[in-house]
Amino acid sequence: MIKKRDDIEEIFHPKGVALYGASPKGGLGNLLIMGLIELGFPNIYPIHPKVDEILGLKAYPNIKQVEGDIDLVIIAVHPRHVKKILYDCIEKKVKGVILFTSGFREIGEKGRNFENEIVQIARNGGIRIIGPNCMGIYCPESRLSFFPSLPLEKGNIAFVSQSGSLSTLVIMSSMLRGIYFSKVISIGNCADLNFNDFLEYFANDENTKVIGCYLEGIENGKEFIKLTKEISRKKPIIMWKVGLTNAGKKAANSHTGSLAGNSLLWEHIFQQTGMIKVHNINQLIEHFGMFQNPVLPKGNKVVVISGPGGPAVSSADACELAGLELAKLSNETKIKLKEILPEFGTGVNNPVDLGLNIAFQPELEYLACEIAGADKNVDMVLIYISVLKKIQIKNFIKVQNKIKKPIALVTTFDISASFKDYSVKDYFQPISPKKAPNYVRKLYNNGISLHNSEQNAALALSNLLKYSKFLRKLK
Repeated sequence: MIKKRDDIEEIFHPKGVALYGASPKGGLGNLLIMGLIELGFPNIYPIHPKVDEILGLKAYPNIKQVEGDIDLVIIAVHPRHVKKILYDCIEKKVKGVILFTSGFREIGEKGRNFENEIVQIARNGGIRIIGPNCMGIYCPESRLSFFPSLPLEKGNIAFVSQSGSLSTLVIMSSMLRGIYFSKVISIGNCADLNFNDFLEYFANDENTKVIGCYLEGIENGKEFIKLTKEISRKKPIIMWKVGLTNAGKKAANSHTGSLAGNSLLWEHIFQQTGMIKVHNINQLIEHFGMFQNPVLPKGNKVVVISGPGGPAVSSADACELAGLELAKLSNETKIKLKEILPEFGTGVNNPVDLGLNIAFQPELEYLACEIAGADKNVDMVLIYISVLKKIQIKNFIKVQNKIKKPIALVTTFDISASFKDYSVKDYFQPISPKKAPNYVRKLYNNGISLHNSEQNAALALSNLLKYSKFLRKLK
């Protein structure tokens, strides 16, 4: 049984937050405060020795002079000031400290020794440290944020990252696809609270349904494997593991001082634990969408449906490379497809070629999906569509409710792109970027995933099958 982490719960829901490093002159510390202000966190206390006000908030020369309760302190000043601040935090009975500051283990042995000293001071005083070298916490529920312009909308995905900047990029890029988070934590060097600690916390977090990770390296590997295997039984873990090459290992070590491991070892870990492997930010976000309400496949037989001929061939390649097999459609299915498709420029084998008529008859896409998807030889569907339109979303959802099999849509045009200033005909006009997130979220909630390439779609379907097999083995 995975233990409940009340110590971390308190940090995610503080009564008051103090911040060292904000200034009337601006800087990174001000960005952190601006994020808190924009999300409406109620009790923010800038600490500055010389000024009375920062960004419209009353500033204090020392945390001990703040009358209100402070559970969380963000430190974004030079490392030489950290020890003194920590002792003040202990006196104030602070529960958690986010060390935004860098200049610790990632710079070498001297930095590592100083990091260890800082951690020991904190532990002796009953304080948990996040970081150093991190952004900290984003939690819409408690209105915590580490950057301006992050959404207040709450979701059911938690994201744990060893990269601070990537945390921000993931939140904002996901927002454009209608995906929101329960909590995001940038953990940096993991001097005190580490990757496994937050996995434990999210395993028991009722607001988290899916766990996403960006991982450079792990120290307690045995505990990590045991923990992820147990969590995967009830919540999917989508893992972007980097540092698998010699160049990546060196970069990880200089970034957060992490021990990365080798690719063969990690392949074995993925197979053993049921974690879902992705390779970049787009795949990560697309998998977040797919696992909102996944329809788990029974086998690896896929039907590919496409209007453009080239992408149909490319999709077939992508599926086979991902370990999927093109389904052999029944004669009955082929006859039904012939009845709806034009006589020339189309094909009813797998891939199903819809021809150029889809530019004028977009209904062919969902009709073909319904017919081919209902074939008993088909376990999942990959559809390459040129443009995602409102009516298509409605119709694909109807089809999904009938066939109850995974559907992966590939769209040529980015859903956040606008054609407003270009002379493009109406039948090539996608959903407006402003409305796209809400419509795409409807797809996710009905078991339909959306991808920007056939390679990503095939990988997602393959990962869905692997996770389905992992769960079946447990029964």
